[in-house]
Amino acid sequence: MTEIYINGRFLTQPMTGVERYAYNMCKAMAEQQLSFTIVCPKVPIQDCYDVSGLQVVHYGCGNSHLWEQCILPFFFVGKKNYIVLSFTGLGSILVRHKIMTIHDLSFLENPKWFSRAYYWWYKIMTPLAVRTSQHIITVSEFSKREILRFYPFLKEQDITVIYNATDESLFRPLPEVEKPRERFALAVSSLDPRKNFNRLIEAFEGIQDCKLYIVGSRHRVFGENEKNQGDNIRYLGRVTDEELVRLYNQAVCFIFPSLYEGFGLPPIEAMSCGCHVLVSDIPVLREVCGDAATYFDPYNPYAIRKAIQRFLTTPGNSVPASHRFSWATSAKTLVSLLKEKFSDRHN
Repeated sequence: MTEIYINGRFLTQPMTGVERYAYNMCKAMAEQQLSFTIVCPKVPIQDCYDVSGLQVVHYGCGNSHLWEQCILPFFFVGKKNYIVLSFTGLGSILVRHKIMTIHDLSFLENPKWFSRAYYWWYKIMTPLAVRTSQHIITVSEFSKREILRFYPFLKEQDITVIYNATDESLFRPLPEVEKPRERFALAVSSLDPRKNFNRLIEAFEGIQDCKLYIVGSRHRVFGENEKNQGDNIRYLGRVTDEELVRLYNQAVCFIFPSLYEGFGLPPIEAMSCGCHVLVSDIPVLREVCGDAATYFDPYNPYAIRKAIQRFLTTPGNSVPASHRFSWATSAKTLVSLLKEKFSDRHN
């Protein structure tokens, strides 16, 4: 029987999009009664992760890329018939019995969105990790096409799409929610250039009787992003999941102006809370949101403004699309992949 291990470095990091994917995949796998072990650095696990019921072992020192690339491989010395799953990115290039996850290739699409160090690290390491992996997981058909475009040595059968989803016990309409002090639209994302907040803020300069609340913080790996401030703009920084659910429930609409995504989770979270979404007209969001969203040209601030104004004048009712994605379905897809490709493998 193939032993399944999870690269658990994500447990030592704050929960953003890719860490949330890894965490929920682990929880869903456990609910599917799949036996696996999470290998985690010997540092404290972040409080945002509940690992009760999950088998976690701590190994080695540090929790940086160095741990992942140079320390973690020693854990598998002498082991046979195993597979390592890395849900948040590269995984160790020295471990060949692995499945890696590529969430997106935005650093190749536009290097200027990122710091030079980040760009060159992933430009060099990603193809090495791909070539030393047994299989690739990604989070949308769009990302699968992007992977095949940038790494043409891969074949379609080398990549499996396992979608993101929301935690429906958390992201849901609240039976009772406090009435907000003012009418506001909500935007949620890290404040990096590809998220396109500058154009959204420019578009909002002409919006009356509605504020724009922006949730998110800027990460050091991204390139410079001018942070504009207007009278009707409020930056809330990072918030708890509970606070985010309240904001989704209170907002008149949710706006997602991103230029490039691997999946785009916030619009699905908003829909799960019953909030209407206005999103960029880009292929991946068409795939994810379908007919449940209002679309706009993200490169045109005037088009963004008109879409917002039309909604505020004649608000529509969103058709929830989140039911198309569930962690249970994603875990079943992964279990099928493991059974098909690795259940009978011997070394």
